[in-house]
Amino acid sequence: MSIQFYPDELDYVNAQLKLKGADDTSFLGAFCKACLLADGDNYGTIRYALHILMEKYPLVRGAP
Repeated sequence: MSIQFYPDELDYVNAQLKLKGADDTSFLGAFCKACLLADGDNYGTIRYALHILMEKYPLVRGAP
């Protein structure tokens, strides 16, 4: 299954990309883009890493 089947993860990735902007070149930004592009087979492989990054870099509620 791809990220579209996991709403919490999809919301996190979209929010991080919105906060970082289109010209971001950070690892987290590139990883979030990769999560959106991954098909069902590949997303299962990187999903665990996304959970670790979600814990390490939580979204700040109320941020623009």
